[in-house]
Amino acid sequence: MDVDHYQDDAHESASQGIWAALLADAPWNAKSVIAAGIATVGGLTAWVTNFSSPAVAGIGGSYLAGFFIGWASRRFLRMAALLTGALLAGIAVLEETGWINLDWTSVETQIHHAISAAHREAEGLKHLLSGYLPSTGAWAVGMFFGFRKK
Repeated sequence: MDVDHYQDDAHESASQGIWAALLADAPWNAKSVIAAGIATVGGLTAWVTNFSSPAVAGIGGSYLAGFFIGWASRRFLRMAALLTGALLAGIAVLEETGWINLDWTSVETQIHHAISAAHREAEGLKHLLSGYLPSTGAWAVGMFFGFRKK
């Protein structure tokens, strides 16, 4: 009975450890995110009470959106790089042992097509976001600082 209890505790602590590692140094703790959040709420409040235009809220919201997109992009790219490296190492081992035989020119062509498609989709997302976000400049600055957030 004690062994099962120990295994359950180890599994729970491992899953908590994954979430803790994923959200380590969470983006909402950054000073710029807190300031942009306060500016957004203040701008919305001022706009609702007819004291100002919604420009402050739009700029703050655009910064926040960019920051979170940049932060998530960094996390995604890090995981994608690790998975790609593991996949390439696995393929190299399998090919070296003779279990598989790959036509590398075909693989290179497929990778080139996939990269081109991803680039087109990223451009489409950029145009979509720039159409919906009132301040593309604030979004770009937020994305830069969000991507830098470790």
